[in-house]
Amino acid sequence: MVKKLGRYWKKVEADLLSSPEETMGFSREFSSLKESFTIKKFDFSSIKQVEEIKKQLLNRRILILNAKDILQNIDITQLKRGIEELKSFLRENSGSMARLGDQYLILTPNSYVKISN
Repeated sequence: MVKKLGRYWKKVEADLLSSPEETMGFSREFSSLKESFTIKKFDFSSIKQVEEIKKQLLNRRILILNAKDILQNIDITQLKRGIEELKSFLRENSGSMARLGDQYLILTPNSYVKISN
């Protein structure tokens, strides 16, 4: 019985050691994705930057938005419209958004990168 289990264990161990992508939870078809995401800090200071934020997300960037300047210098209704536009864009692309503290947001570009609470 021990020999049989040893045979199976060696097979699993050999598979894991030969495939770091699968060990990290990536299947072979998605292994190129793990290398193509970039995390970028983005200073969100104007509502006009919403289009630039969308472009960054389409280029597979995970954005950490610093919203300190925009929170101090813009009408709250304009800011809410901009946030709603980003939320709509993220829903269309299966991305997500979450708040980090009082002045930061994190945005993920698609369903391959999830935010966990």
